[in-house]
Amino acid sequence: MKTQAKQIVKHISCYIVSICLLSTTSIARDSYKLHEESKISRTPINILGNWRISIIEIDGAFVRVPAQAERADIQISNNQITGVVGCNSFMSPYTMNTNPQQLTIKDGASTKKMCIPEVMQFENAFLRIFTGNFMVEKSFEGINLVRDGIIIHLTK
Repeated sequence: MKTQAKQIVKHISCYIVSICLLSTTSIARDSYKLHEESKISRTPINILGNWRISIIEIDGAFVRVPAQAERADIQISNNQITGVVGCNSFMSPYTMNTNPQQLTIKDGASTKKMCIPEVMQFENAFLRIFTGNFMVEKSFEGINLVRDGIIIHLTK
């Protein structure tokens, strides 16, 4: 009986050691992943250039640029964003923080031409949400500007 008890204890001990080794391996792998992700996130994303607004997500609902809009493009240069989001031009100053990469868009100005009502509604809504602090995230197609349930998807 003692021999059988010793064997059971030995098997349980081996089992516990195996679990500990697997856990340690998993923790090391997860730690490595976090380290690699942090290296990637420290590399600033280049936001300068011409971007097309592909879609806007507001609290999970997708808002498309109206088909009647002349354009939905923005140009990001040093300290200024300009563009057209329908039929009117706009410009806004911005500042950039790098860790984490955050774009702070200030109130700007826009022209006030008359457009098709649907396009004017889109422009007004866009200009209202296009201020404040946005996290900059790399996406498969370009970049995303993310803030408070709003994601603005930009493509080159």
